[in-house]
Amino acid sequence: MKEECRMNKKVWWKGFFWSINLLFLAILLGFSGVASATTMNAENLDHLAAGETIEGPGFFAGNVVKVDGNVEGTTFVSGQDVRINGNINGDLFVASQTITISGTVTGNIYGAGQALTFDGQSESDVFFAGQSISIGQDASIGRDLFAAGATILQEGIIQRNLFGGGAEIVLSGQIGGDVNLQTDSLKLQDGANIAGDLNYKGENEADIGTGATIAGDTDWEFYETMDSGTTAVRETRRPVMKFVWFLWSLVSALLVWFLIRIWRPAFWQNTARPLAEQPLKTLGVGLLTLLVVPPMIILAMITVIGIPIAVILGVIYPIALYLSRIIVAVFIGQWLAKRFKWPELHKGVWLVLLGLAVLGLLGLPPFVKFLSSLLTVMAGLGALVMAHYKATPEGTSVQTELDV
Repeated sequence: MKEECRMNKKVWWKGFFWSINLLFLAILLGFSGVASATTMNAENLDHLAAGETIEGPGFFAGNVVKVDGNVEGTTFVSGQDVRINGNINGDLFVASQTITISGTVTGNIYGAGQALTFDGQSESDVFFAGQSISIGQDASIGRDLFAAGATILQEGIIQRNLFGGGAEIVLSGQIGGDVNLQTDSLKLQDGANIAGDLNYKGENEADIGTGATIAGDTDWEFYETMDSGTTAVRETRRPVMKFVWFLWSLVSALLVWFLIRIWRPAFWQNTARPLAEQPLKTLGVGLLTLLVVPPMIILAMITVIGIPIAVILGVIYPIALYLSRIIVAVFIGQWLAKRFKWPELHKGVWLVLLGLAVLGLLGLPPFVKFLSSLLTVMAGLGALVMAHYKATPEGTSVQTELDV
């Protein structure tokens, strides 16, 4: 019985985690009204004043980031303290230690951080992962809420369904559909209203207040403590951290791509070109670079005269390893654009985003994770070395039909 409960719990959480990622990729593949950025907020990356409106996609990054104005398009935000009070006419991707959203977002919201507070209006789905998640009294979510965190507090309105998991979940608002949860502690306070079914898994039965309303059925599936002193809370941290890492790595990679594109507009297409022209040679050069550089750093450190070279290589090498993933993502997006003959409407940041999502999903199955990671590093390093070995003169760019 105990082993069966463990298996059911693991299957449920794996399904929840995979659904988030697959839905995330489906949204990326389904974008039909996206366009390359014609006007990007290149000057003010940490704020947008109230009353101001920019054409998206919008990119914001900094220690404290405030978006009080309006963005006409998908928006990417990264920082330590993010506050979004303006209106986003598109999807919102945000990763930060603390996140506060009080504005209106017409598209989906993807948020990952330590503390997430939502008091705004969302016309579509919301995906949150963090330690503390709060859906305030003034909040309204137009479709579904997917939440994974240690504590989840819901006081606002969810028009459709709630899918979530955490150590402690408190519901006191309105939910227009079904509720599907896994938690050790579930409390429905007076005023909570669920129009559909309540399905939850946990070690303890829910504390349902006398003033709470559940229109459908209530189904509690019991599972026992996993082992001595370890409850499901420890197990729930794994999918939460995986989702947080996936979203954070996606946003950070996009910010790096964007900043380098501002600095050197032709960098990415020129660097990814060797993968399209000489793929096998590029992989070979990448493998050679991957194997040769670390011993070179060690040998240079042994000799006193080579220490400066070792320091320089020690700084450049990890940067190149990180950039290799973005380079391959650019190539994947370019290849898909050519393969499916997508018009200019679909080019730009979205192809990079799609390429990063493909690489992220390829790294999920354990049996292909190592191979896909190795090939990605080999391809990216090889392209970086070959492109800059035959670098074009500054200010020139050989544009091709694959260019992003």
